[in-house]
Order: sequence, then structure tokens, then C-alpha cells
Amino acid sequence: MAKNLFITATRPNEGTTAVTIGLTHALCKRNFNVGFIKPVGQADLEAGKTRIDEDTLLVERACRVHCNIEDMSPVTLNPGFSEAMLTKVSRDASLDKVKKAYHRVADGKDYVVIEGTGNASNGAVFGLSNAHIAKVLGGKIVLVASGGIGQPIDEILLNKRYFDHEGVEVVGAVINKVFDKEWDRVHSILKGILEENGIRFLGGIPYKPELYQATMMQVLESLRGDLINGDRGLNNRVGRVLVGAMTPHNAMEHFNGHILLVTPGDRDDLILSAIASSVIHAKEFSLSGIILTGDIYPKKTIMEIIKRTEILTVVVKQDSFTAATKLSQLVVKISPWDREKIDTIVETVQKHLDVDQIVAAMG
Repeated sequence: MAKNLFITATRPNEGTTAVTIGLTHALCKRNFNVGFIKPVGQADLEAGKTRIDEDTLLVERACRVHCNIEDMSPVTLNPGFSEAMLTKVSRDASLDKVKKAYHRVADGKDYVVIEGTGNASNGAVFGLSNAHIAKVLGGKIVLVASGGIGQPIDEILLNKRYFDHEGVEVVGAVINKVFDKEWDRVHSILKGILEENGIRFLGGIPYKPELYQATMMQVLESLRGDLINGDRGLNNRVGRVLVGAMTPHNAMEHFNGHILLVTPGDRDDLILSAIASSVIHAKEFSLSGIILTGDIYPKKTIMEIIKRTEILTVVVKQDSFTAATKLSQLVVKISPWDREKIDTIVETVQKHLDVDQIVAAMG
């Protein structure tokens, strides 16, 4: 019978997927036969006649687990899903679908890694909370929380109470996104308080900015713009967003690092300044791309200059403020095709988490 490791967080966007990839890969590397399932997810991608959560494809590609892709993502949140789940018959049918998919995934496996969505109670409105699914599938919990002291401890203890109420064992907690200057304090204080409350401290994962930087592909998808140049730059990472509402001279003082320039399409001066800086100061300044706002396309002469470069340039309908605000709210997800990020996650998790302790705690 497979041992079930259920990985979920104290709240959304805490790093559940990164920990899931790292631990799944670590189990596979130890020559265990591993399956994966995300019982409830988003309807991100088409797979045959159904839609699946993108994390399913991500884990399959990153860890090379071999399960039916539709079984790995049995229930997805399509529009109108919540209303359709208001009846007990609908809720029972969805839970039954999860159980049947799990049993097919678990057949012949040593471990099944189960990825939750959000905190312990997420999904309770339609009878599919993480805690309830973990209880039904016999999963043991690894909780993921963000770095710090007070807030993560409060949230870990709150979530543990919910899992305790359902009779589900919490194997331990992982602290993600720990800043270097906080490392010693988080490790010593947090470890002591968690263990006083009967929760194993499984390790802390350092904050790596590159894991949370959007690519220009994600920017393009978010703003739904018209790509007019530089399609080879779709994998460029965005370090900072600079809104071009200043003089070129002042703007040039901010041209450092991986900059995404957001400026109205008729600001020829800023466009030319950015292009010139990226050529002259190539070692210090990497132009991730240019977003031209207001649905304004460059003049013919400016367009000819842009075309002579490989700078990714996009025209969007939004004004500069709206575009920049949307980018600031962009939730960066790891793409199944982003091998660099995947390799960084695998290496970081295996270095900083006590995988052997997790294996021992599973029994």
C-alpha cells in the first residue's frame, strides 16, 4: 500500500508547488516508485476531453512520474463550479471521482505525493477541503509557510488544529522564502516553538528572487498585447518594472538590472534612450522588454530602429498605470517548460529540507 504525503500551505502562494516538486524529485531519486495527484486544481490546460491543472504537467515533466495525466488532476474549478457543487449529490460525486483517480494513481506505488490548494480549510464550501481529502485518502501533512517568526507560527498552529480536528497527522512544517539576514533567527526560534507544539521543523528554504521573477511570456499573456518584435526574448526574466513617466536623462539613472520599461507608445525619447542604454551598457543593463501602452504603435522610423534589435516589444491597449498595476499583481507560476527554475528548486529543496526525516515520519 502506498504511503501518502500531502503537501499544502497555510495560505495561497506560499510555495506549495516548489516544495512538491523538490520532495517528489527527492523520493524518485531514492528509487521509490512515486505517483502524483492534485485532487482539486484550476482548469489551466486542455488534456484530451478534459482540462487539468498546470501543476500536474509541471510535476510530470520535472519529476518524470508516470501516471495518467487526467487521474493526476481529477477535479478542476471551471466557471460555475461552486454553484454546481451546492447539492450533496454533486459533492459526493466529486469526492468519489477523486478517490477513484487516487486509487489508479496509487496502484503499485511506494509513495503518492498529493498537492493541496491553499490552507487546510480551502474547498470546504463544496466538501473538498484539504483536510477532508487528506483524511479520506489517508495522507500525512507537510505544511508550507512563508519566512518570518510570528505570522508563520500562528498560521501553522491554526492549520494544525484544523487537521487535528479531522484526525489527520501533520508530519511537520517547512518555512519557505527565508531571507539570508533572517536565517539564523528563523531557524533557532521557529524550530524551538514548533517542536514545543509537537510539530517537526523540516527545514527552511532560502528566498531566491529568480524563482519569483515573471518571464516576458507571462507578461505577454497577462496583458494580452501585440508582440511586434523580439519573440526570442519570451524567456527573458523581469527584475524590475520601470514606468516611463520621466525625462530620458532621469530614466537612464534607473536603467540597471533586468528592466521592463512600460511607457506610452509615443514616448520616442524614452524608447530610444532604453535601446541606446541596452547597447552601450550591455554588461550592467539588460532590457527584458518594452511595453508600449495606450494602443499606440511606434512611428515608422522608430519601428525601423526597434526592428534592428532583438528587444522584445509589445503594444498593449491599457494605459501605463493600469498595465504597471496589473504586472505588480501578477502571480508568478513555475512553467512546465522553465527548466532553469525547476533545476534551482530541485537543488534548493534537497539541500535545505530533511527528506530522510520526512521518509522516516511516513513510516
